[in-house]
Amino acid sequence: MLKINKNFIIILFLAAITFLYTSILFGSNQLALTSDSSFHFSRVEEIYHNLRGHHLLTFIASYTFNHTGVGNFLFYPTVFLYPWAFLRFYFNPISAFFIWYGLFLFITLTIAYYSMYSFSKNRGRSLIFALIYTIAPYHLHLGLYNYVLGEFIAYTFVPLIFLGAYNVFWKNFKKWPQLAIGMSLLLYSHLLSVYLISMILTGLVISKIIIQRRFESERILALCKSIGLTLLLSSFIIVPFITDFIGQNLASPKKGFDLLMSFDEMIVASVSNTISINHSIGIIILITALLGWYFVRKSIVEKNIYIIGIIFLCLSTTLVPWGLLDHSHTALNILGEIQFPYRFNTYSSFFLSITASLVLSQLLEQFKTNYLRKIAIISFVFFSIVGYYGSIQSIFDRVLAANQNYLLESKGAPIPLPINALVDKSNYNNIFSYLVLNGETDYYPKYADKDTGSYNQSIYNNYVIIGKREIKLVPKTVPNTIIYQVHKSGKEENINLPIIDYNRTQVKLNNKRVTHTKSFRGTVEVKSAQKNNKITVTYQPSKLFYFSLFISCLTWIVLIIRIFVGKLKK
Repeated sequence: MLKINKNFIIILFLAAITFLYTSILFGSNQLALTSDSSFHFSRVEEIYHNLRGHHLLTFIASYTFNHTGVGNFLFYPTVFLYPWAFLRFYFNPISAFFIWYGLFLFITLTIAYYSMYSFSKNRGRSLIFALIYTIAPYHLHLGLYNYVLGEFIAYTFVPLIFLGAYNVFWKNFKKWPQLAIGMSLLLYSHLLSVYLISMILTGLVISKIIIQRRFESERILALCKSIGLTLLLSSFIIVPFITDFIGQNLASPKKGFDLLMSFDEMIVASVSNTISINHSIGIIILITALLGWYFVRKSIVEKNIYIIGIIFLCLSTTLVPWGLLDHSHTALNILGEIQFPYRFNTYSSFFLSITASLVLSQLLEQFKTNYLRKIAIISFVFFSIVGYYGSIQSIFDRVLAANQNYLLESKGAPIPLPINALVDKSNYNNIFSYLVLNGETDYYPKYADKDTGSYNQSIYNNYVIIGKREIKLVPKTVPNTIIYQVHKSGKEENINLPIIDYNRTQVKLNNKRVTHTKSFRGTVEVKSAQKNNKITVTYQPSKLFYFSLFISCLTWIVLIIRIFVGKLKK
């Protein structure tokens, strides 16, 4: 009972800290939008509209992304956007975002605390790690400043994944479900993070084999079981990717190594502890990187963790010649998916936060009484909150600077959302009258370079091509469905709609299901001899998708019951 009470008190404490982290944001209830903001806000708005229409699942964009039917919902996970969309029913859109952000801060704190406590059995160290890792400037940069929300969500589950990997590769291999659960939650968040962590885990396995010259059969079996459970839990994410993306010649973010930073730029940004720069790892982690070697020297495990953190810190800078790798076809194909090497800041923040928690917990042990230790921990919590407020000051500065950039509704042809556009609950819907800043044409068809610009523009400008004539039409939209009323004045038969054609796209002509072809734009094209045409385009997932969704849900239920029963037995 005492153990349960302690855990309950910790959860309440983390919830209280989350409240302090989040409540300050509600003062202005405004946002200055940039980077990936409009992309994710549009995705949530689409889900919200579909929920209002009593459709739980979202497959293609009909209300947002200029009604093009683009399938980023198929290929970019949306699971953790649903809580945000549900919050839209009860709160204004700005408050809904802040509450959702606070929810993920709380989940990150909780998972980080659990992971470190499972690793160290030290509550003080676990709390310190949870605070340092959660409010690391790079994490806050992802969530509050640049709105890179897929990676922001993925950051939450990194501790659980590495805890599971530690148990499978080195410690208690019977805890292999931890790795599967962590990887599945990551698959629900951000596919690029899955790719990165898979490479990192592969590197750890290879290192273990080289150094220890063995990989025990029971650990191989545990790893295989983790992979199998991951596939069961996340099959509904994987199936559309296999059936509708692979081999379909669809556009995706380009490979490369961009926005590089030097080592001294990283140091300067980290000393300022600001979240406005993606180079920053924060002052605590920077000091740990410089001095941590002294505290880890007596433990091989802690030493390895520190060294891995330093490696990732170097990987995030131009100490690695990323510019040269940009010219290597092999390197580009394997590592080019990273796009921005500063993404390694997630992993340097994680591993060096572990070392920082060790350093601070060892310093706390110098206090001779529990009373003094508790005072020290409370002081650390207080200063972490003050530091958090200081690091997010740039959010409020940007909102103040954006007062002259209040977002008005876009009229006429869509243009990109202005950078640092100011929105509140009154003008929030104006976001969706613009092109999103980054990602509007992701998962469009790939074209020859000379055609890309004109074809993309004709699609998101809603140009219907009848024969050889282009006319701009405004479609009617319902969940996962786009409807065009096309009136022909001549004898042309081909009607080329500005709706992306995927494998499972279905078309009705005047309420009758018809076959269609893929146009030269990669969009839906039908033939009709009639003058007045009602063309309804929708996306119908395969039976395999629904079966995989059922399997995933059933696996979660069985897994949760087994965990619960195991706890009761203990």
